[in-house]
Amino acid sequence: MPLDHALGVFQGDNNPPRTERRRGDDTRGRLLDAVEGLIADHGFKPLTHRTIASRAEAHVALLNYHFGSKEQLIEEALARRASQLLALQHDALAALRARGDWNVEDVLWAYGRPFASLDQAAPSAWRNYLCLVARLAGHDPSDTILMRHFGSVHRECLAALRHALPNVDDASLAAGFRHCRLLLEHDALARCKAGGNAPAVVTKFEELIAFLAGGLRALNATPHADATSH
Repeated sequence: MPLDHALGVFQGDNNPPRTERRRGDDTRGRLLDAVEGLIADHGFKPLTHRTIASRAEAHVALLNYHFGSKEQLIEEALARRASQLLALQHDALAALRARGDWNVEDVLWAYGRPFASLDQAAPSAWRNYLCLVARLAGHDPSDTILMRHFGSVHRECLAALRHALPNVDDASLAAGFRHCRLLLEHDALARCKAGGNAPAVVTKFEELIAFLAGGLRALNATPHADATSH
């Protein structure tokens, strides 16, 4: 139940003051900010209702009021800024389609470029969100949560890679792109931990993209199992 409606029922007033609605929105936002920050800094395991409430400077009971379970909190935190990340990636892929031709590196840049910004970004809500996404693979190895929020761009990347690598079968292409995505997320996590000093700690992003593109291109030269069994 939304906070403004709940307060209205409790007070016998279905139109509570705007300040009460704003207060509820602010509390919800602080709690989600705390989830992003804690996961970005420490990962998913230390995430508890108490640590979230402490970081948000809110009463722990408000977590159950607004969200309920820890998994629901994670889902809400992912959903809150997902449209921003998806827009960057979809726009980059749309630019490739408008151009009419592209290569493997282009597709990987379209997917990964938002995470390259972690080299320069100071601590911020956006940086915390990207670090949250980067840590998701370790929390959700089945990719269920990721596909629920980012499945559309994943499918669009596969379609673009199909254009760039027409001779690779669908299963190999999907597996290859998943390996690329996991390595991009692992690299992004290293940049998160580096705290803005990533160039001295991790591989340059351009070199990573070139390495991943080489791996995908190698799939074109990999013989199928049935062709090598004779």
